[in-house]
Amino acid sequence: MKIAQIVPVCVPVPPRTYGGTERVVSLLTETLVRRGHEVTLFAAGDSKTTARLHAFYPQSCGFEGDDVVLQLAHVSEAFQQIHNEGGYDIIHNHAGIWGITLARHTDLPVVTTLHNDYLLPGTPEFRFFKDACHYVAISDNQRQRLEGLNFAGRVYNGIDLSRFALENEKDGYLLFVGNICAEKGADTAVQVARDLGQRLHLVGKIDPGAQERFFEEKIRPYLNGKIRYFPPIGHDKKEPLYRKARCLVFPLDWEEPFGLVMIEAMACGTPVVAYGRGAVPEVVRSGETGYVVRSYKAFLDAVKQADRIDPAACRRHVEAHFSAEVMTDAYLKIYRNLMRRTFAPPRAA
Repeated sequence: MKIAQIVPVCVPVPPRTYGGTERVVSLLTETLVRRGHEVTLFAAGDSKTTARLHAFYPQSCGFEGDDVVLQLAHVSEAFQQIHNEGGYDIIHNHAGIWGITLARHTDLPVVTTLHNDYLLPGTPEFRFFKDACHYVAISDNQRQRLEGLNFAGRVYNGIDLSRFALENEKDGYLLFVGNICAEKGADTAVQVARDLGQRLHLVGKIDPGAQERFFEEKIRPYLNGKIRYFPPIGHDKKEPLYRKARCLVFPLDWEEPFGLVMIEAMACGTPVVAYGRGAVPEVVRSGETGYVVRSYKAFLDAVKQADRIDPAACRRHVEAHFSAEVMTDAYLKIYRNLMRRTFAPPRAA
């Protein structure tokens, strides 16, 4: 199968630190290549892949350099190259609205994974683009919230389990990984640590503007020897933090479409304590791989009980539902279903 994978050019594929979408795309791309598919990755030139790399921009631009013209130029170049070259079976768009706007201008099936809620019900964009391509939700919660889009299915994100080691002996600190903002509940994580007298490691990106103000007002005053902040760090430094944490605290204040950090933590045998927002109830088995709660008091109680969770059960759950192989199988099923609808039966893999 000849497959095009298109991603934004904010960060390289795979990302060096922050970049959940790019991490998922890298894993999918490498797994497809390993299975013998012909994959072209349209990404920034500083990406690394065993697929064929087509780079309109030689370097990733960073999130601060992100703009509509740059991203649209990159995605437009990708669609043009796909048309000129010919022979592709499927286009997989991970570049959000930029790829969606061009999907109608090709006869090939276009799959768009909704790594974020790019289209919101009730907006003109939703009505205009709801049938522009075939959408894939990354959780059932997301699919239900975006009812009305032309969905091809739901595929949970996966991770490379070989890069995460199971750890049974924990070091006792709480861990928060994510953007340092109110929606992710970074301030709630700090409050939990203070109320329980626990150590807390906060790891995450702080965007300019509102997030900087949030950090200065809600986080920095409480940083000390027990509550520590780490800017975005690479996998080699983050994975040991996952392994040794007592639990991952995930006090969301929005409808998170998925949440890679949950499966990364559980892959290391670290339970997750989270509010039941977004995809959380689909990802965490409450009482088995962590606790899904509805109130702050219940959150505190769950953290106290985190050591009752069996690390091996957390790992088995991720192996069964969130591996690279499970994710790739699901996408290949969607690709083949769409190709059968559009063309003659696909070539043998």
